[in-house]
Amino acid sequence: MKLIMESWRDFIKEKLMLKPGPRGWDLYANLVTEAYMKAPVFEDRAAPAWEALVPFVDKMYKQIQSRIDIEPVDYHPYDVGLDVDVTGADRMRQSVEDTGKLLVSKADAEHPVFDLETNVKFRAVHDYMTHIQPKIPAGFTSAKEQGSIHQELRAYNIHAKTVPKAAMPALFTEVVGQVCTFYITGKFQEQKVCILDGFDYINVGVVNGYEIVNKELIKNETTA
Repeated sequence: MKLIMESWRDFIKEKLMLKPGPRGWDLYANLVTEAYMKAPVFEDRAAPAWEALVPFVDKMYKQIQSRIDIEPVDYHPYDVGLDVDVTGADRMRQSVEDTGKLLVSKADAEHPVFDLETNVKFRAVHDYMTHIQPKIPAGFTSAKEQGSIHQELRAYNIHAKTVPKAAMPALFTEVVGQVCTFYITGKFQEQKVCILDGFDYINVGVVNGYEIVNKELIKNETTA
């Protein structure tokens, strides 16, 4: 399938910088979760990043609509029962291949800036561009499957190659912030428009105050 948009951010590497385990992606997810949970629901300084994201979402959504049907639904369509399962991405791809239709959830869609339509568009763009379109698509992350956090972090890397630079902080909060809190807490948290300081939005895994040694995060004790 022809790519919708060529990458202009070749310096973003899909190769993940950390490894699974308590000092790797699990620690990273905990640090992101801590920052996300402490952050306010809305920050004025964050608004421009979301404003920069909207035109991209609208453009990509229209292009995706020219290829497949997109149907918003009131449930999470590719889950097993009430649980997010890592194989859900496989079911999504198979369903789109069989039916030519992508189902997009409207559940848990309350947002400080996006209206429901924009939030659904964002989800559709993310799902298509990261879980369906790539030759090696990213999977889903499940709070019940240890180590699966890397799947959506890889999805972020794929998605980040395409968005405007000014929108990167918004994409990081929307994808990395949300998926890390889900992975750690086991439930979807309130969506926020906030800047998560101290994290590298390009080199996912890099955190201020930590060094990466053998793909593990080691706290830099000399950092104030």
